[in-house]
Amino acid sequence: MILSGASAGQGCGTKAGIGHDLRLIGNALLLSILMPSNRPFGESRRAIETALAFCERQDARLIVSDNARDPQKRAMLRDASARLTYLEPEEDGVHANLLNVYAAADTEFIMMMGDDDEIFVSPKDKPLALAEIGEDYLGVRPLVAVANSEGRIIRVKDFAIEGETPGARVMFYNERANGDNAAYYSIFRRKPYVDLHRFFLLHHPLKGGFSDWALACAMFACGKLVYDPGIVFKYNYHRWDNDEKIAAQRAGLFAAVGLPASAERFGLLFLYLDLLILACRKSSPLDGAGKRGLLVEAGGPILSGFCRRVAGEAVDFGPDATALAASITGETLPERQFDLALKMSECVQPGLEARYRAFLEFAIAN
Repeated sequence: MILSGASAGQGCGTKAGIGHDLRLIGNALLLSILMPSNRPFGESRRAIETALAFCERQDARLIVSDNARDPQKRAMLRDASARLTYLEPEEDGVHANLLNVYAAADTEFIMMMGDDDEIFVSPKDKPLALAEIGEDYLGVRPLVAVANSEGRIIRVKDFAIEGETPGARVMFYNERANGDNAAYYSIFRRKPYVDLHRFFLLHHPLKGGFSDWALACAMFACGKLVYDPGIVFKYNYHRWDNDEKIAAQRAGLFAAVGLPASAERFGLLFLYLDLLILACRKSSPLDGAGKRGLLVEAGGPILSGFCRRVAGEAVDFGPDATALAASITGETLPERQFDLALKMSECVQPGLEARYRAFLEFAIAN
């Protein structure tokens, strides 16, 4: 049992140059797996054990931030392995765990992992050497096996994200995602990932769990991801594996941040606004041309698709949203369309437009 033994070799992270392999470079590791956890030990043990075994094979580190308040889990993990950094935030909730693992990571690359997922080194393919990835690559997409509540693999995600423009990468991903956001669990360069997610958690007006799509797309906008069949990630999709569960989960995500039940139908509007504000903030890795291209190449189709839905469901959306959607459709300037989309957020909840405009102004300055 891996949790009963310790292993040597944990070091502090230092950026590595092209041409090295994935082993230790001096005393530095290249990869940390970040696991926010609030499940008790019995429910999270499999995820932790597979992550530690992977770290042993790949000379990586596992950072667990745990607020399950489970004495057995604490006792088992506190000194389980030199490769495991075990943290307990004082605060409860997922945001405390996320900020905790972001702060603890110092390697060039990181990978998020749920405490009910599993990760393995392929028995057939050798994982890519992270230090040899080109500078225009933001990270690595593992082979993702999506599992249902019975543990059965229902689909496999085995593609790179390598479009030449930010908008092309975002649209490619949305076309290939097939209903789940499993690519969120990829290996990313730490700094752009942590900068984006801290910005979201500290400044977004809602901080909703439904924004994971916008966050993933904002990352893909900033760089390519090479596909690596040498890493196999088993993504536990049990809470989303049928229509009833999907409806309940989505309703819960919007309700959790104080939005009315009707907010769910505005999901594409949130994706559009969040993607563009996050990816085009002042501190974004994208240059001016990349930001403008994203607005047109990805923002345009996303917003157009939403407006078509509003027009087709006018009774449900109401006259104000329907009129704004018609105005957006008749507008040719992408910047003007964006402004009208901000206005439409007021149709979700009174006061939301002002909150989003304040967020936009902060993003422009930061």
